[in-house]
Amino acid sequence: MDLKDLKCLIAISEHGSLGRAAEAENMSQPSLSVRIRALEDHFGVALFLRSNKGVTITDEGRDLLRHARIIVRQFEDAEAEMQFHRSNPVGLVRLGLPTSLTSRLAAPILDKCMSQLPNVKVRIVESMSGYIVQWLKDDVLDLGVTFGTNAPAGIDITHVAREDLLLVAQSEAILAPLCDAEGNVPFPALHELGVVLPGPEHGLRALIETLARQQGVRINAVVEIDAFGEIMRLVSHGYGVTVMSSAALRDGAAFGLVGARVVRPTISRVVNTAVSTAHKRSRACREVTRMIHDVIDEEITKRDWLAKSLLPSR
Repeated sequence: MDLKDLKCLIAISEHGSLGRAAEAENMSQPSLSVRIRALEDHFGVALFLRSNKGVTITDEGRDLLRHARIIVRQFEDAEAEMQFHRSNPVGLVRLGLPTSLTSRLAAPILDKCMSQLPNVKVRIVESMSGYIVQWLKDDVLDLGVTFGTNAPAGIDITHVAREDLLLVAQSEAILAPLCDAEGNVPFPALHELGVVLPGPEHGLRALIETLARQQGVRINAVVEIDAFGEIMRLVSHGYGVTVMSSAALRDGAAFGLVGARVVRPTISRVVNTAVSTAHKRSRACREVTRMIHDVIDEEITKRDWLAKSLLPSR
């Protein structure tokens, strides 16, 4: 017995004729008769009484008809709901944003998702990039924005942008003596400079220390703290300088912080969207990923973010 058998039962009861029922179901009358006989054999009862005037449903047929209508209606409802999901992504997407990019990306991502994905709810979790990677692995997050060129084990990444980083200080008076004629800070100027940084497990710290080793520069991390807001606060109180993106310096302006691009070599990092390889992405997650890519491309065009897109031209 299958759904088509039940639809044939319903059609015959409604039309009172095998011929008209077969036409309604777009099938031949012999094929419809075979299906009804198979149903009768399956249940061991007569479903219709046949005569020269047509067919009449039996009491047993009416009992089965009641169930058949419920089953067919439930299937059609399920099919319609699945079609709705295919055309309109639905669900919750837990998105991790690194603190340094949250103020730049959170509002435009939410605006775009709310206008284009009305049935998708985005829950944003703000943290340092290193924690976002672990939360993706632990299935705490569905999607994250991370930094780095290499994918950590168990994580699939898409390179979205490359951003140049700034040396940020409390005031121009501290920064100016470190700058060259173009207003940039040569990387060797960081030698023995007191720097406020996140802990060694975070990508920014690893990036700076790798470049420092290559250049023979000693980085003096006077304070280690895994809290981006507190890093800016400490720099504003003169504890040292720090390294951050131009996107993040917008928040630093509230603390009176100033920055200059680091050159020779440039300190730059790759911005990625990241997901766990262990968990299947929902359609909603895929669509939110697309929204993030669009937002990052749009933000880069504003030119106050020292970044360039790594996405293929679209």
